[in-house]
Amino acid sequence: MKKILYFLVISFVLLNCTTKKTELVLLGTVHEPIENFTSDSLYNILEKIKPDLILFEVDSSFFTNGFQFKKTWNSNENIATVKYMNRFNVDVRPYEFTGRNEYRVNIGARPTDQKATKLLDSLYETKKLDSLDMKTYKNYLNINDSLISFIDLGAKEFNNYISDKTAEKRQEFQYKKLLEIMRKYPVFSDTYFYKSNNDSISYFKGYEKASEFWDLRNRTMSRNILHFVKEYKGSKIVVLNGFFHRYYLKSLIEPKQRDMDFIIKEFYEY
Repeated sequence: MKKILYFLVISFVLLNCTTKKTELVLLGTVHEPIENFTSDSLYNILEKIKPDLILFEVDSSFFTNGFQFKKTWNSNENIATVKYMNRFNVDVRPYEFTGRNEYRVNIGARPTDQKATKLLDSLYETKKLDSLDMKTYKNYLNINDSLISFIDLGAKEFNNYISDKTAEKRQEFQYKKLLEIMRKYPVFSDTYFYKSNNDSISYFKGYEKASEFWDLRNRTMSRNILHFVKEYKGSKIVVLNGFFHRYYLKSLIEPKQRDMDFIIKEFYEY
């Protein structure tokens, strides 16, 4: 009887070890501290989840060869992660598009996209858009305000289906619908920004490149996340991401759960 019981216990333990799924938490964040979301808020979430791996929204240039931060800065994510690293055994890895900011400058997306947005806003304020475009831009502003309003309500409110759908809609307006408005008005194609190498790019083309990069960046981050899902099989992985990205990352990663044997969980399930 004792032998049978021992065999059952060992079998149960081995079965659990072999069937333990990787848990992935796409944790939407706000970079700067606000009343209902600070570095302490984020640290408390990490302490509840107890991750084996934290994926950080920067590229490898921010880390030493031993995956320690080269410097610290006053973001919620950095303060909370460093605090957690100092108290618990956890791996931290980068998953961002390499050289994100430099890449945007080099292709002419920055600061041209911001200048194009400012020009579009001025056309809206002075009522120089046609009635349909005025309505589209107003809808964009309203959706943007709705998304921003989630920030003040705490992490659970910008980590759920409603906030994800709002972010998706907001980004569709920003990178698709506003681009279509700019396409209709010659001023965006006839106004140029001159880069440091004296090469020029039109406001429209710069904004178009920014739109394309939004897709490229999220696809790259998703691919990198899935790399770590495969590498850290059976672990708890927390992906820290500005919550505007969450819907996009989730849409690309969620369909891979069955084939790669992992499960996506929300932080409030722990």
